[in-house]
Amino acid sequence: MRLLLDSHTVYWWMIGSPRLSTPARQLIVDKEHAVIVSAASIYELEFKARRRRIELPPQELRAALRRNAVEDLAITLDHAEYAAHLNWAHRDPWDRILAAQARLENCALVSLDKVFDEIGLKRQW
Repeated sequence: MRLLLDSHTVYWWMIGSPRLSTPARQLIVDKEHAVIVSAASIYELEFKARRRRIELPPQELRAALRRNAVEDLAITLDHAEYAAHLNWAHRDPWDRILAAQARLENCALVSLDKVFDEIGLKRQW
C-alpha cells in the first residue's frame, strides 16, 4: 500500500509521540508499504517550526525522512487543479492539496483528521 502522511503524522512519527496511533505507526514502519510525504507537509512543518509552534531542529526533518527512505511528493499542476476543483466544503488549502494527492496518486492518507472521510478518501489511523 502507498501511504501519504499528513503533517501531524510526520511530526508525531519523527518525535515518537504517543499521539500517533499504534496502527498508524505499524503501517509506517512496515517495509511492505511505500511511505510518502508531500511537499505541502514539509512546508507546513517548517513554517510551524520557524514560528516556534512546534520543536523541530533545523535540517532534522529532511535527514529523518532520508534515514527512513521516505519518498517525497512534489505538488504538480494536476494536483493543484484537482484540489481547486474538489467538491468539498473544507477550505484548508493544504488539506485540499493532500486530498488531491492521495486521490491522484492512489494513496491511503495516514491522518487523525476525519474531515477527509467526507470525500471518501482511504484514510488510515
